[in-house]
Amino acid sequence: MRWRMAGEVELDELLGDALMVPVVRSAGVSTDDVRRQLTELARRLGHRAAPSAVFTLRGERLTP
Repeated sequence: MRWRMAGEVELDELLGDALMVPVVRSAGVSTDDVRRQLTELARRLGHRAAPSAVFTLRGERLTP
């Protein structure tokens, strides 16, 4: 698989990568399990209110 270095990798690309098969298998789960867990996590995180300000590791304040 050729990874795109600009932007984020799509979940389907990540789970379809040949390297992910042994990684997921060694964790004792399937790619479907990973997809379901990430979908549930995204759903739960989507219900949280967005923070009014975010701080970087250097302490700089970023506002949306």
